[in-house]
Amino acid sequence: MAQETVSVRTRRRGKELVDALYDATLAELAAVGYGALTMEGIAARARTGKAALYRRWSCKHDLVHATLQYALPPLPEPRADRTARENLLAILATHSDVVAGKTDFPGLGTINQLLHEPELRAIFADAVVGPRLRIVEALLQAAAASGEIDEATLTPYTARVGTALINQQVLLTGAPPTKRQLAQIVDTVLTKSRSDWA
Repeated sequence: MAQETVSVRTRRRGKELVDALYDATLAELAAVGYGALTMEGIAARARTGKAALYRRWSCKHDLVHATLQYALPPLPEPRADRTARENLLAILATHSDVVAGKTDFPGLGTINQLLHEPELRAIFADAVVGPRLRIVEALLQAAAASGEIDEATLTPYTARVGTALINQQVLLTGAPPTKRQLAQIVDTVLTKSRSDWA
């Protein structure tokens, strides 16, 4: 008598399940956008029940918040053995990959939808923009203190220039800056004197 084969479905638990829910949320965001995103759709994509979601997050806003933090790649830490230019290039290259959709983090097209939601806009500012600005500002201050750049050229907006130019490039062309363009953006941020802006 042939032995019957019983198929047993392995239940995902803990981190494995949470990671699957995050991945499903990212996939749904890319497929339908934030406005049409539903907990039901995420659960279906993750092949689980809605209860698995609601046990952890009370609404899609909270789930998206957690998912963005999960998907955001870490920023490279400035290294003492690199110049300010090399460190800034590494940081802006990472930002370029993020907004161009080259990482698990949603690309700029999806992010633009999220920015219409005040609470998600605040989350994006706190989780994405804030940490990057602080690292770039600290990097520029250290470069000014060491004499690598002219402190007189620094303004409250200097740290924002690089990411703003990258965002503009992606929005206007649909493609991230090339390596050469990224180097030009870095050199623009690190302008040595006010006369260079003229």
